[in-house]
Amino acid sequence: MQVTLALREKAAQLLAADAATLAPVALANHVFLVMAAFVASEASVIGDLTLATFDGSAALSAGVGTQAEGLDPNNTNALITIKSPVGGWRWETTGVTNLPQTIFGYCMLDNADAVLLGCQTLDQTITLTAINQVVDLGSITITQQAGSMT
Repeated sequence: MQVTLALREKAAQLLAADAATLAPVALANHVFLVMAAFVASEASVIGDLTLATFDGSAALSAGVGTQAEGLDPNNTNALITIKSPVGGWRWETTGVTNLPQTIFGYCMLDNADAVLLGCQTLDQTITLTAINQVVDLGSITITQQAGSMT
């Protein structure tokens, strides 16, 4: 069934404000870097991912509450942008433990680090080899493509 834009947009709005998933009231979701190759899919689970272990790779906490939501004007895809922490989605090597280390992507887990909410591979891997090197994701956006719901 081809759904209307209004229905698809409402679904994105509800998800962006859902306290049980993307919009916890107090206990922030966590974003981790992933240091082994993986395939991002709806069937992905935490066990598919190897979290980064370099000095400075600790999880970053997403902003709590309703996430930013809107439509891409070029294609009407619904977008949910995850609120970034102070300083942004940026990790920096602070020591040489476990270097070199190649970063293949990132994932978002719930606050208990028990539920995988999503994962994404990077367009290009990043190999960290020394102190003071940075992985900067810019923004984290969930995209619901225009189309059908079955």
